[in-house]
Amino acid sequence: MTFIPFPRVTLLAVETAERLTAREWDFPETPLSWLILILGGAAVLAWVVRLGWRDTRELPTFWRVLLLFPRLAVFAILAVIALNPQERTQELANRPSRIVLLADTSLSMRHPASDDASNTAEGLTRASAIEQLVTSPLLKTLRQTHEVSVYTFDGALEGPAVVLTQENETPQTGTPVADAKPDAQVNWSELLAPRGVETRLGEALSELIGQVSGSTLSGIIVLSDGGQNAGIDLESAGDRARSAGARLVTVGLGGTAIPVNLAIGELQSPTDVQFQDAFDLTALLVSRGAEGEAVQVELSAQQGDEPPQVIESRAVQAGADGAPLPVVFSLNPSNPGKYRYSVTAKLQGAGREANADDNERSVGVEVFDRPTRVLLVAGGPMREYHFVRNLLHRHRSFEVDVYLQTAETGTSQESDRLLSAFPSTREELFQYDLIYCFDPDWRLFPVDSFALIRDWVFQEAGGLVIVAGDVNTPQLAAMGGSDTPGAESLERSQALQELLPVVLGSYYTASRIDQDATQPWPVDFTDDARTAEFLRLTDDPLTSETRWKEFPGVFRCYPTTGAKAGSTIYAYFSDPRTQFEAPVLMASQFFGQGRVFYLGSGEMWRLRSVSVDDYDRFWIKLGREVAQGRGRRGTRRGVLLPESRQVVLGRTLRVRARVLDGQFNPLAADSLPIDVIRPDGRPLLPAVRLEPDRARPGEFAGSFRATMPGTFRLTLPIPESRESVTEEVQVAVPRLEDDDPRQNMSGLQQLASLSGGEYVSWPDAAAALPRLLPDRSETFLVDQRLRTLWDRGWMMGILVALLSVEWLIRKLWKLA
Repeated sequence: MTFIPFPRVTLLAVETAERLTAREWDFPETPLSWLILILGGAAVLAWVVRLGWRDTRELPTFWRVLLLFPRLAVFAILAVIALNPQERTQELANRPSRIVLLADTSLSMRHPASDDASNTAEGLTRASAIEQLVTSPLLKTLRQTHEVSVYTFDGALEGPAVVLTQENETPQTGTPVADAKPDAQVNWSELLAPRGVETRLGEALSELIGQVSGSTLSGIIVLSDGGQNAGIDLESAGDRARSAGARLVTVGLGGTAIPVNLAIGELQSPTDVQFQDAFDLTALLVSRGAEGEAVQVELSAQQGDEPPQVIESRAVQAGADGAPLPVVFSLNPSNPGKYRYSVTAKLQGAGREANADDNERSVGVEVFDRPTRVLLVAGGPMREYHFVRNLLHRHRSFEVDVYLQTAETGTSQESDRLLSAFPSTREELFQYDLIYCFDPDWRLFPVDSFALIRDWVFQEAGGLVIVAGDVNTPQLAAMGGSDTPGAESLERSQALQELLPVVLGSYYTASRIDQDATQPWPVDFTDDARTAEFLRLTDDPLTSETRWKEFPGVFRCYPTTGAKAGSTIYAYFSDPRTQFEAPVLMASQFFGQGRVFYLGSGEMWRLRSVSVDDYDRFWIKLGREVAQGRGRRGTRRGVLLPESRQVVLGRTLRVRARVLDGQFNPLAADSLPIDVIRPDGRPLLPAVRLEPDRARPGEFAGSFRATMPGTFRLTLPIPESRESVTEEVQVAVPRLEDDDPRQNMSGLQQLASLSGGEYVSWPDAAAALPRLLPDRSETFLVDQRLRTLWDRGWMMGILVALLSVEWLIRKLWKLA
């Protein structure tokens, strides 16, 4: 038997809002199929009737007709089954049209919303303009047709922060709709608050398009000033939006004119100062659109918990656009302690600046009264040694011990202690902050002491001043050569050559120069020396340079063959008879956490002929400069080393600590707690712990995120003692978002054009956005079920009953 497939035909459909029910039959599709069906059915029907009528020809007519009925009924039922009647039920759902609102939360949103002076005076920022827009009837209007999702971006995409369902006042905030807050309780001010230190608009758009693109996306509303200072360019983002079929409707915020603004770009000052030492605090003023206008600059100081007091006020003129204008304050605090200096700058004329948040900066300075522990080492009683020893011993801020290598038993020296040998243990050496070496005989140092000196400078921030001379420095230059064999000589040479910022010349070159040392030669300062504050003989750089010119100079300088990479050259010996490179007279280098200063001549005492005060100031300021790393420590057993003392908001700051135990050996501990106090006075939570650095014994490292602008105070308790180390880190708002605060209208227009969208200004956005975003909702099939209508138990019962009735009648009439 051949079965002819027939198409399925719907005869009856019942539709509800979410469900469609239909009954379907396999009726013929073509006229030929219908003809075959009719003729075939008629032939089978005729054959069934003829056969039944012939078998009952002996019966009365009534019984013949009655016996024919079951067969016809079975035939009719089989015909219906052959048409395969089914009931199809489809469940439908509606996918709503969607709108994504992308709001800029970078720090440029602090700037005025437009060039309108009234908006500037009223303090209407770009963030405030966005908040006005989303709290207006606009969202309610859009939700009548669309589902609205709110995302934010600055340096990265965040969201969705809020999802507002269509025609529903309940937002989804990452929780089920039933558990979400009402729309009126969404804190729009907090959500839209400016906080990002950079703007990655192109990157955020590219990521967002990948998340939300689809057939029901009506459009993405971009609320921004168009600023772009990091990430992929806007054109690439527009191309991706076009490829994904995502229309971008850009709403521009901010003016297009350069706003008038004044900012304190940076404060420059030392972080630690010895009591009674003067220092300079320099404020760099940066202005835009205000060249030549009057600026009032105020300096205030706060010591401890006392209220701040204005200590100096100055009137200056704003410089050229973008050019830093230095304003220098000379300070000399009357008491030791921790000071916070704040500089405030203001343009004359209220209400003119676009952003007043950057008009003030502060810096912490610790004025310490702890005496600097000094060790003077001299190969002999040279004149320079005598003058420096007497100067430091009589100065109240120094404690001086002396190791004079040629001194005999019973010799008296002006010092706190007279040593008979160089310190040989860590406890003895690490108590000093500064070591002066006046042409010592390095062969008299214990071999182990060179490793101690290296660790003291590298790890403990010690300051080392090496003064070359005629007696022992030639031996130092030759140490480790072929004429000085031995492992001990080589070890000394390697340690000292690593510490020195210069490469010493040979003894023979020195002898040849000394034969002609019949006149003084002026000091030839470099550009680095002219900006080095510790080389100033007076507070005024100009008069200081004049005083140095009055100094006749030195007769001899030990020869060098050059400076090491990374060192700083401050002065050369100016004798023109030098056959090779001019000898380095003054140089320094940072060695680990400490510093080494090299002086090529022991004749700086000749500066006393110009002024004894100038001579004293030179040596005292030199000692302060070289030992400043130790001055920050607060304790000789520990030092706290932030990666930087000035960081920008939002960055992660790494902190290292070097801690010694009671025997001045590297501390072994599983971790160390560090107290971090935020600018608002609250402790940073969770607490920061420093983990040990397995590669560096005694060193610990950790990190935390600078979450708010201001001063973070870090305190590290020293284990097994009552001491602690304190540092401050200044967190500043970066100027990346303030470099050009104008609206990038062309960039926003390009984005809209590339994606087939449109650009509107924020005052027109409430009226324009609903008409620009069509309804893209769609109905889709969720589930479908098929039910065969004839495949039932009762249907089989009817067939059996009909056949049984026929059989019974035929049995009664004895036809079977």
